[in-house]
Amino acid sequence: NLAANNVDGLVVIGGDGSFRGALELSRETDALIVGVPATIDNDVYGSDETIGFDTAVNTAVAEIDKIRDTAISHERVFVVEVMGRRRGFLALTVGLTVGAEVILVPEVPIKMEEVFKTVKENAAKGKKSGIIVAAEGVGDTRRIAEEIEANTGAEVRLSIVGYAQRGGSPTARSRLLASLFANEAVNLLASGVGNCVVGLQKGEVRSMSLEEVCSKEKPLDTRLLGLARTLAT
Repeated sequence: NLAANNVDGLVVIGGDGSFRGALELSRETDALIVGVPATIDNDVYGSDETIGFDTAVNTAVAEIDKIRDTAISHERVFVVEVMGRRRGFLALTVGLTVGAEVILVPEVPIKMEEVFKTVKENAAKGKKSGIIVAAEGVGDTRRIAEEIEANTGAEVRLSIVGYAQRGGSPTARSRLLASLFANEAVNLLASGVGNCVVGLQKGEVRSMSLEEVCSKEKPLDTRLLGLARTLAT
């Protein structure tokens, strides 16, 4: 269809699923393909940040800031579920930003005893409220909330931020990334370069082969979970 319509260049905007499809397409066509990473999961290998991630983070942070007010006034612990079925970039960044007492991500097995201990220790110090940010991929967050309440004596509520994270007005940061990535994608196509994905690497817009992006997994810096625990004490 691309050849029939005289399409010799294609920009694919999306995440890892879109790029896997683009890789398969690249093996069937002579058209140049350039990927532009846009996903709230921020899990595209080769790019420090993706379009939409900052917007989703700010949406979740705004919601949790409001929840924190209720948590403090009613002395409750809230388990707040954010998106992230397979990866925890969103949960980790949101959790750090809001000063969550606990952050749960799919990359790290949940140790419920440690969660119970944190909630109990905070209560013993007079801090009876708290925020636990959990990526949806960690499991049944309702069950997690119930277990925390049953094992700590704290009053626990579950709040799910939901699909609001996937929409809304883009932040200035997301708009800037979109402009930078789009410009680089067009320049690459105009130069006859394809089968690659643009991305942000150490503050600079660069490109990486489509095959490499699809074959590697972006690592989550789990050391930041330790920082989150330190900041929350």
